[in-house]
Amino acid sequence: MAHGGYGKRRVAEGNRVGRRSKGPGVDKKPKPKVPSLKNQIRSIERMLRKDLPPEVREAQENKLEGLKKQQEIHNRLAVERKIFLRDRKIKFFERRKIERRIRRLEKLQRTSSGQAQDEDIADQLSKLKEDLEYVRFFPKTEKYVSLFTGGDDSDIVDRRNRLRKQIKANLIAAAASGKDMEETGSEDDGLLDLSDDDFFLTGTSSDEADADDEWTDKSTRYMLHLR
Repeated sequence: MAHGGYGKRRVAEGNRVGRRSKGPGVDKKPKPKVPSLKNQIRSIERMLRKDLPPEVREAQENKLEGLKKQQEIHNRLAVERKIFLRDRKIKFFERRKIERRIRRLEKLQRTSSGQAQDEDIADQLSKLKEDLEYVRFFPKTEKYVSLFTGGDDSDIVDRRNRLRKQIKANLIAAAASGKDMEETGSEDDGLLDLSDDDFFLTGTSSDEADADDEWTDKSTRYMLHLR
């Protein structure tokens, strides 16, 4: 009994020591929040409405200009990310479909023996490569206009044509400046990892490609329906 009582006293003393260790000043104070760009801009604008010495006014005006540029960049990146996340799957599906059709025609071109067929294949390849260019370099700030839905709707066709011209102009401008234009419809963006999906590891036979095209059409329509 005495031994058991001693053990209980030791436990009780340990509990008291543990409680005493939590003295004042142990809890960390929360870090002060950094004002948002919007609040900083408003604060400086309020200050500039006051009568300030010239050198103070100039310094605050320069600071305000810098903050507004930061906010503009932040807003643009936020819009680009929102659009990218919304459209990336549709772009991926359509790029896969176009690339498979190109591979199929290139294979057919290697075995073709007639001039008329060669010309027809070359014409189809040219159009498909323009479609691939459309997906790869579609403007970041524009809502994606699908190549495989919408049919012959005049408004959609006009929008596609306008965007094709814009993309070509952007590519020409990038080439003139000696820069490579950034792709916006790439499979290598790291955000669409389909390496574990058996569907995307299959071969590229004609039957598989046809099945892929049909599946892509359905997937694209489904994604557009969700939007």
